[in-house]
Amino acid sequence: MANQGHRREFEESWRHVQLPHTDAREAFREFIDKEHCQLAAYETMPFWTTQDTRNSVISSLIPAGAAVAAFVSFAKDQQVADWWGSLKKPNWAPKDVRIYSAVDLLTLSPLGYASYLVYKNGGGFDYNDTKLALGLYGASVTLAIATIPIVKKRELGCLWKNTAVVSLTATGAAYAFYKIDKKAGFLLVPFALWTAFYAYLAYSIKKENDPIKNL
Repeated sequence: MANQGHRREFEESWRHVQLPHTDAREAFREFIDKEHCQLAAYETMPFWTTQDTRNSVISSLIPAGAAVAAFVSFAKDQQVADWWGSLKKPNWAPKDVRIYSAVDLLTLSPLGYASYLVYKNGGGFDYNDTKLALGLYGASVTLAIATIPIVKKRELGCLWKNTAVVSLTATGAAYAFYKIDKKAGFLLVPFALWTAFYAYLAYSIKKENDPIKNL
């Protein structure tokens, strides 16, 4: 009760301040939100427009396009395909490369939409937590795309290290997204799980194919 009384007194004092707002109560709430470095949009999604729909679709094309480009790149390079097929793999690893490409597409496709939700509901780049979330997302997708030249060079050691970093940044991005927009965070969970699987698979393949050292 005492806290409510202090809040009302503070609110009343704001009514006498000259602000470019028509309602002092709205100005007070906006002030409180900024003091806590949060946006009201975190709790109530801003009005969605046709421009938002267009932007979210464009954002979704980037990671989905990366998945398609990776599949086409490997499909056209028979030497890489033969090398990958000749590697020793754990028994639990899928044998068909098309399975990996299909899951890549399914897990990467929602990322662009999720990133736009975070950008819109997180107040854009004016807020540090939004910058961090989108930075982790961008790093994870960029490193995932970097997997293509690494595989082409047949560097198993570099491959598992890269996939490990992809997994860590994907997990961090999922958590950072969830703190801003829960729906966006959940959309990143399949990608985070899949990259973790990739990291463990790449490490297992490296161990399986390491040359045996003479004792």
